[in-house]
Amino acid sequence: MKKFILLLALIWPGLLHAGYRITPTGCVNANQEVTIRGDNFGPTKYGEIHLLAQPQPKTLQVLGWSNSRVRVKLPKTGLTKGTTYDLSWGTPGRPAVALGEVTLCQSSSANRTRAPRDVVPAPDKSPEYIVTVSTAQAQAAINALEGEGATLLRTRAIPQLGQTLLMLSFPGDLDLPEARSLLGIAAPTAVIDLHHIYGFAAGPRLYAAAMIGDTPGQVCNLPRTVAVGIIDGPVNSAHAALKGVQVVRHSVLLPSERRTDTNHGTAVAGLIAGHPSAGPLTGIAPGARIYAAEAFASSRTGQGARLENVAAGLDWLLTKKVRIVNMSMSGQPNRVFGHILSRAKTKGMVIVAAAGNERSNKPRLPAASPDTIAVTAVDAAQHIYSKANSGKHIEFAAPGVDVWAAKGSGGGYRSGTSYAAPIVTALLARQAARSGLSLATARQTLRRGVLDLGPTGRDSKFGHGLVQTQTCRR
Repeated sequence: MKKFILLLALIWPGLLHAGYRITPTGCVNANQEVTIRGDNFGPTKYGEIHLLAQPQPKTLQVLGWSNSRVRVKLPKTGLTKGTTYDLSWGTPGRPAVALGEVTLCQSSSANRTRAPRDVVPAPDKSPEYIVTVSTAQAQAAINALEGEGATLLRTRAIPQLGQTLLMLSFPGDLDLPEARSLLGIAAPTAVIDLHHIYGFAAGPRLYAAAMIGDTPGQVCNLPRTVAVGIIDGPVNSAHAALKGVQVVRHSVLLPSERRTDTNHGTAVAGLIAGHPSAGPLTGIAPGARIYAAEAFASSRTGQGARLENVAAGLDWLLTKKVRIVNMSMSGQPNRVFGHILSRAKTKGMVIVAAAGNERSNKPRLPAASPDTIAVTAVDAAQHIYSKANSGKHIEFAAPGVDVWAAKGSGGGYRSGTSYAAPIVTALLARQAARSGLSLATARQTLRRGVLDLGPTGRDSKFGHGLVQTQTCRR
């Protein structure tokens, strides 16, 4: 190999120049993406990146190009496992520039698995990882992980929470415990986990308002406007339930993502703030201003919200000074998500979260976090929703089975903890319209007059019991 490099140096005089860095630094696989960092590539693609293989160099596919970073993909075939190859940058009329080297892994699939359905896939279909870290320590975290072969895919700032999100892929020989150990030394504020996707916790018979204590037919307009945030799918602000309602929409989706339909987000917004002119679609807290962070996207595997989008949604809501937030979603436990929810609590956010509809007693986020209020669903007979999750974290129950809510261009029956959570969110909006609200006072408010269901006292299905309004106070 040394003789080969010397021969190429004679052919391409600029080949031994230094100052570039290639990641991953460990072994790589055929058809894998690698990143080359430098400071003089130019703003647009100029020249070619070559892999110096025998009998002749291979021109690599360029995936991205900027002045400081070029991303390329290695060829699928023609490379030998265990062999080290040099990379060079060739430009017209100038000597080739040496960029560094890559070594092909002995095994093309060592410790490499495909991302499950509820985890964001990296470009090579392996699981993507997410780090939340203080902005001051972000570069240290990047350096530590890239030094072990991780590839930084993108970053996202969430300044209101004082954090930076890093999305990465790992080489086959780096695992999560090792990454956590590295970050514990290099960037102590960093928290890392898999990058999970969170799914919807998803003339009519009208029972919900009366069931929580409102007088049938009475409209409980807020005495003053209260900002209420939802992190959900897109909201159809032109729907009859929301005509006359102030709705501020903001998409936090990545440019490559395709948004979901508007059914879920519109139903959640309408249950909270539906206008009295909508009749049976009137919300529990008309007069609330809805701030909708649209975070759910559609893909071939279904609908869901990447954790980075959920975090960006919370950050946007903080810029709008929103302190009451509904999260009708459910997914895997995740350290990064838990840290983000904790940060939001310290900023004064009161987050109401749907328990989830997996018929499971395992903790699901965001409801399982101690920094949210977990809400389950019951039907008109006060029976628990058959698919509702359970657990010690469940705090309150609300109507959520066959509730009449916005659907399509009109209304329809909707069932799920997704539709119980916004009823609780609306009750907190009523309270906030009259006095300040913190997570602690929110819990006190909801426990006042609660109707105990199931075993006496708090239990793992109903929590403290069915929330009650004690009539609509004016």
